[in-house]
Amino acid sequence: MRIELLYTPGCSNYKKALSTLEYIIAEERLPLPVELVENCANEEGEPTVRINGVLVNKAAANSQHCLEHVREAISHKWHEVNLSPLLTA
Repeated sequence: MRIELLYTPGCSNYKKALSTLEYIIAEERLPLPVELVENCANEEGEPTVRINGVLVNKAAANSQHCLEHVREAISHKWHEVNLSPLLTA
């Protein structure tokens, strides 16, 4: 499973977003690194999370429930990738 944090060079918000992602991953006890990806095309300048190539819903990610939304997205994808194949076998 691949988790990417897309950020614009010069953006100071990405450090907080990275810290939040690492906190969620540690709390869920998942062995997942966060890859930092420089994104010069992002006009808004806000960091964005991508899980296995799919952007996390920006509308939800910008709401006050951001932490829970990202946690849910990571946890759901982890189960889908790692546990579902075991249950269907």
